[in-house]
Order: sequence, then structure tokens, then C-alpha cells
Amino acid sequence: EGDGFYGFPLSEWLPYSVSRTWHIQMGLFWIATAWLAAGLFIGPLVSDHEPKGQRFGVNLLFGALLVVVVGSLTGEWLSIQNHLTDKVSFYFGHQGYEYVDLGRFWQILLMVGLLLWLVLMIRVLLPALRQTGHQKQLVALLAVATGAIALFYGAGLTWGQHTHLT
Repeated sequence: EGDGFYGFPLSEWLPYSVSRTWHIQMGLFWIATAWLAAGLFIGPLVSDHEPKGQRFGVNLLFGALLVVVVGSLTGEWLSIQNHLTDKVSFYFGHQGYEYVDLGRFWQILLMVGLLLWLVLMIRVLLPALRQTGHQKQLVALLAVATGAIALFYGAGLTWGQHTHLT
């Protein structure tokens, strides 16, 4: 049964476009969360230092991630079900672009979360960057990669609702 799950009419609740969007978005969120968590775990191991207030920042980042994931998935479902107008859908629902399906509001919040992660990572890595030793180049590479990951997502904010992409 292609449209059901053990007799439950799945296609009535999750149309193909919703399940496809959620499938891609949850995969991207999972990968992004793994990168953020790995960085937050590796940072103190590399620098032998954990700044004061780091725990609060990590918990804030986790809470923000939950808000973005739940909010964007809800908005995408509402948008695909035509419960949102076109303008509201672009900001809180579904932008309609592959891999950046989430609404612009959620995309901006995700970018803010990535910038918070960048700040948390730089705070951890700064003491190791100030030390002299054989690990300094590796720590510098980790800091540059952290910045690239956080800032690369910003390219997704360069188009608008009426931007012509061809």
C-alpha cells in the first residue's frame, strides 16, 4: 500500500509534498545538529578550556534548535495544506526552494543559531589559538572551518520572495 501504513491512511494526513519536504528538512537538521554538537564537544577537548557561561549558551542553542525545527515543520505543513497566504507562507511556511524549504523567519532564526554556535566555538578555541605549539595550525583550521560552516548558510538569505532564479 503506497499511500498507507499498516492500514492507516497516511496520505490523508501527510501528502507526498509534506513527507518529501519533512524528509529532506529533518535530514538537514540532523546533519547540522551533529556538526554543531561535534564542534561543541571537540572544542573543550582541543583547548583544555571551557569558558564561563558555556553551558547556558549550549542550552540556549539547543532550545533555539527545537523552536526552529518544530516551527518550520509546522509552518511547512500549514503552507502545503493552503492554510497560509503566499506572503505568510514565504516567511513562516514553505519558501518552495529545495533544501531551504523552511520559511524565511525560521531560516533567519537558524542563521542566528549558527552565529551563536560560532561565538560559542570561538570562545572555546581562543585560548588554544593564543598558545604556541604544534597544535596551533590545527586549531586555526578548526576555527576557520567553524566560521565557514556558520557563514556559508547565509547565502540562502540572498534571494527574496519574487527573485527570478533563471
